[in-house]
Amino acid sequence: MNEVITDYSHDREETLSGTAAAVIKGCSKSTDTLIVPLVSILVIATSAFNSSLALCVHGDEAATELKNKNKGLLLNALKNLGKQVNISNAGDRAKALDSGFPLVKTHGHQVMGEVENFKVIPNTVAGMIDLQVKKPETYATHGTVFAYWDVALGPTPTDKNKWFHRQSNGHHLSIAGFTPGTNYPFAAAYKGLDSEHLIWSDVITKMAGD
Repeated sequence: MNEVITDYSHDREETLSGTAAAVIKGCSKSTDTLIVPLVSILVIATSAFNSSLALCVHGDEAATELKNKNKGLLLNALKNLGKQVNISNAGDRAKALDSGFPLVKTHGHQVMGEVENFKVIPNTVAGMIDLQVKKPETYATHGTVFAYWDVALGPTPTDKNKWFHRQSNGHHLSIAGFTPGTNYPFAAAYKGLDSEHLIWSDVITKMAGD
């Protein structure tokens, strides 16, 4: 995921004006109703900072105090605009580059939701079942966990984490070894981080074909 930098508190004062100017130029092209007013605030804050910075060359105490105040307003304006740019761009690298902000690459966190369009289809091969879910639009490179229970082993556990699991790097899988004419319960979940709980689909019961 590509995001813009929002914290410039450690940058040299001499470089802040250039950073702000680049951001104003980039973000002024945006028609996003949440970004436009923040650009206007940044323009005002940048102008005030530049004016007060120029007055500090003579070491005037009052001028320095005003410059520090305006610097804080500028830093805050950059931060607020940067945060909104990140929200609006949703990790899009091209849009982030167009904003004029420097970029920082972060690792996207794949929060997986409920599976969509879970299907259980008896295969033409005896004892084989085809399982599939809809490919997520947000995280295309996901994994899927398909689960089933062998009723010959006793009552079906309520906790699907205790069922038999088969993992796929995509959104479909074929599993063999089922007894023809026997009903089996199936469920599926998108696979995110190992530390996250699986969000299981509703159970689909299907008979293995002959």
